[in-house]
Amino acid sequence: MAVVSTKSFAYAILEASEGKTGKDLDAVLSNAVKILSDKHLLGKKEEVLQYLQDIVDQKEGVVRAHIESASKLSQKALDEIEQELKTRYKAKEIYLDVTENKKYLGGLRIQVGDEVIDLTLLEKIHQLQNYLITN
Repeated sequence: MAVVSTKSFAYAILEASEGKTGKDLDAVLSNAVKILSDKHLLGKKEEVLQYLQDIVDQKEGVVRAHIESASKLSQKALDEIEQELKTRYKAKEIYLDVTENKKYLGGLRIQVGDEVIDLTLLEKIHQLQNYLITN
């Protein structure tokens, strides 16, 4: 029996539901839940939903970024970050999730998918420390 990955399952749900509305869409989603249940994969529903969100975002040119900073960022700074991310990822739309993290001495950390852009003062100190140790 072949093993189906959650990512493949997400693609199958998306493909089966494309263009459907109302009762037809309900039927597709009900079947998807039934299959997950039958295969004892209901525990993987969050992973499937995340893959679905990622696939839809990619198709629509949406990028979701999580930003952590030592202090509250100004609207101007957020606008600049958003514009830079739009350019970098060739995105039509950017969704920012911004939180404060007091463990950072300054700067910010941006995560988009698996990519992390660490511009924190703490990271700069670690880089300097590693440089001093190795040189």
